Amino acid sequence: MKLKVSSSDTIQKLKKARRFIEDHYSESIGVEEISKSSHISLFHFHRMFKAYFEITCIDYLMQVRLEKSLQLLFFSKKSISEISFEVGFPNPETYIRNFKKVFYITPSVYRKNATINSDSLNPIEGSKKSEMIQNPFSSIQEMDSFSIAMVRTETKEKVFGKTLHRLLDKTISLGVYNHEISFYGRSLDPPMLPNAKLERWELGVKIPFSKQKNLPYPLEIITWKKGRYLSIKHLGPAKGLEATYMKAYHYIIRSPLKISSDPCWEVYRKIPPFHQNTEIDIYFRLEE
Repeated sequence: MKLKVSSSDTIQKLKKARRFIEDHYSESIGVEEISKSSHISLFHFHRMFKAYFEITCIDYLMQVRLEKSLQLLFFSKKSISEISFEVGFPNPETYIRNFKKVFYITPSVYRKNATINSDSLNPIEGSKKSEMIQNPFSSIQEMDSFSIAMVRTETKEKVFGKTLHRLLDKTISLGVYNHEISFYGRSLDPPMLPNAKLERWELGVKIPFSKQKNLPYPLEIITWKKGRYLSIKHLGPAKGLEATYMKAYHYIIRSPLKISSDPCWEVYRKIPPFHQNTEIDIYFRLEE
């Protein structure tokens, strides 16, 4: 008989454990540390986590580590050995073995294929491959940390409108909106994720500390980390957003810049259904 998890309080605790894994994947953590983060007893935690997320917490930890490694393979020039330690594996052999088990290729083959595919995608119409790629970023900004109240969507198709309405429904009563509305979004899936089953995506709004107590379900508090950020602006239809990302990727891959393995943030200044076209600032956090 499958264990059912229905209490919103319990679900919030399980989501807190999931967030703990996503924030501490590079550390030496196991079931005991993860269960403590949720304040659910170790005896019940493992089964509850699997019952709600349909994956064990250890398997999810492995998944996060492998997916974070994809970002480093794609964006950085670090060695396979360096990447394996950075994402929390005890040695390169364990990393490579698990990578092949999940993605059916080795990390080195993935990196080679990712580079080839990136070279074949030219976001600038009419540009020649031999031309020097211009820096598309508007600036490097020093940014302080702040809190965002977010909802997560896990689906094959990212349904922006439904997620936005869900966010508004849960946050409108908190009094966090003014005449200049900005929303914050990010995809949790790394670039060119092989065998992707879901598109995991979050949308939120900036929230002051005074509004964070007794946050309505299913909102979660996420921290925008303090640090240096590269920013690039997308103007126009949302369908052109991928081309803006590819301009950024083309430059990053060939530059000495070192970006972190954190997901990129998207800040929506003008978005449907409020505006016909979009105005989106994309932020890449640099390594410290």
